[in-house]
Amino acid sequence: MAEPPSVGIVVVNYNSARFIDEFCTSVRAVTYPLWHLVVVDSGSGDGSMDVIERAFPDATHVRCAENVGFAAGANIGIDRCLERGVEYVLFLNNDATVTPDFLQRLVDAADGKTMVVPKILYHFDHSLISTHAGGFDWRLGLFRDTYGGRPDGPETSRRRENLDTASFCCALVPAQAFRDAGKLDERFFMYYEETDFIRRAQAAGYRVRYEPSAVIYHRESGSSGGGWMTPFKQYYATRNRLYLVRKHTRSRFDYAYFTCYFWVTRLATAAKMAARREWRLLRAMTLGALDYYRGRMGRTMQVQDL
Repeated sequence: MAEPPSVGIVVVNYNSARFIDEFCTSVRAVTYPLWHLVVVDSGSGDGSMDVIERAFPDATHVRCAENVGFAAGANIGIDRCLERGVEYVLFLNNDATVTPDFLQRLVDAADGKTMVVPKILYHFDHSLISTHAGGFDWRLGLFRDTYGGRPDGPETSRRRENLDTASFCCALVPAQAFRDAGKLDERFFMYYEETDFIRRAQAAGYRVRYEPSAVIYHRESGSSGGGWMTPFKQYYATRNRLYLVRKHTRSRFDYAYFTCYFWVTRLATAAKMAARREWRLLRAMTLGALDYYRGRMGRTMQVQDL
């Protein structure tokens, strides 16, 4: 029988001491026979990288002196995987826990031109879908039919093809895709970099498949404050949404239409935040928009800054 495809698992770690033991335990139980772990530590100061090194002494460990963010950290991991000659790269968040057969099911659903993402359920409520996989409305910069935050059910239990976007919380990508479409754009730092990469990969002939038989669980923003929305996430999501749509929009009219929609909806959101006295979220959203127009991309804010 032919040897199974080799997989490099890329994990970007940042101050994950609260949950990293659970992550390590779940990954050590993975049944797929041919994988190698590559962990890029993004300047953690809580000892979590020490835990990972003890749990996986044969893994590739890279320690960065500062918080380089997901995109740059993932690119370091991609480089290590390409050097090893793996056939697939699996992105996996450190605030996730996996089921033993998830990787086998992803590999079985993949091929040389197909990226595959699993069903991702919320860590604290396994009946709810966490993160996103589905469509993307480029005119408005909105996710469509991603089922994030909705109950798991018949619609989220069937395979879906040719998605526009999917979370890189967990995603299996043919290694060749990085040679054909390039790596992640580090100007995002984190958030929306996967949608940008998928857009470029699609232009190079790749597609995204959702495989619900592969299941993992996700804490949501475990390294950026916890919860569905944090000031850190609000800042980068606001800034990067503007950058993402501008990067891929070819029509001035379409970008003007998006800009009008963006600001009308942001003003409405700002009013709701003020009414609820969510001052930190309001400040983060405002700073994110301002920094985009100032051209401040890459790492500009840390969790403690917001």
